[in-house]
Amino acid sequence: MKRFLIAVAALFGVTAAQAADMAAAPYTKAAPLALAYSWTGFYAGVNAGYGWGDHTAAFAGGDPFIQELTTGSGFPAGTQIPSAATNMNGATGGVQLGYHLQFAPQWVAGLEADFNGLDFKTSAASSFRLGPTLGMSEVVGLAASQKADWFGTVRGRIGWLPADRLLVYGTGGLAYGQVKETLVFNGAPNMSAGSGTSNVGFVCSATGLDCFIGSSSRVAVGYAAGAGLEYAISRNITLRAEYLYVNLGKTSTRASAVTSQIPYAPASFVANFGDFDFNVVRAGVNYRF
Repeated sequence: MKRFLIAVAALFGVTAAQAADMAAAPYTKAAPLALAYSWTGFYAGVNAGYGWGDHTAAFAGGDPFIQELTTGSGFPAGTQIPSAATNMNGATGGVQLGYHLQFAPQWVAGLEADFNGLDFKTSAASSFRLGPTLGMSEVVGLAASQKADWFGTVRGRIGWLPADRLLVYGTGGLAYGQVKETLVFNGAPNMSAGSGTSNVGFVCSATGLDCFIGSSSRVAVGYAAGAGLEYAISRNITLRAEYLYVNLGKTSTRASAVTSQIPYAPASFVANFGDFDFNVVRAGVNYRF
């Protein structure tokens, strides 16, 4: 066997000494090539972060009579109701579940759903003067509040791999969440007024507090979009940092008179909050199955 290897080696320009070494060396199997990290598969995880948003509450009369009292006409004149700026911020945290498909060496697509608690509360107040129908000029106030306890999203994801374990991605899709709002009007004690033309009116209590009250609670639907980074620290564990913009659409609420002046229907005020939108920055950890 040794002579055969020497002869073959000689045919390819290998020296006899080299051929002898080849014959004497023990046989070893080549190590398999290391496979690149694969992102394909299901995952689940948790997240925690911080959210914030700025809104403007625009107030208006909810019927022709209240609109007349706040247009500035007559003497003494009423005044239009000033808008009020609000801001909200708070902690957020939740869970996510998703699936990734690595469809090219450097590209990953996926779908993710999450559900999150949200600690958002904000309020706005505005003072103005009701006008001549009352026979005197009264300074009154409106107070509005917004609250959100949770939100969720269902989003697509598309990402690029600058390295096999680092994913840079963009994301967007459906968002939904609970939005609660209140609106309260406080007037002077025993204030009352009515309009036969508009067929509305109101009577305040002896204290004047909470003369008009309104509230709403609903599940609003909108959209979410953002971007992030995700890094695989092992085969099963990944860490991520993410930014999301969430918009749940326009919101408003109406406050009607607690006690209407007989025989009129209750007068009302409206608070228009515009889009209920906010920003979220959060970190998360995922377990890949």
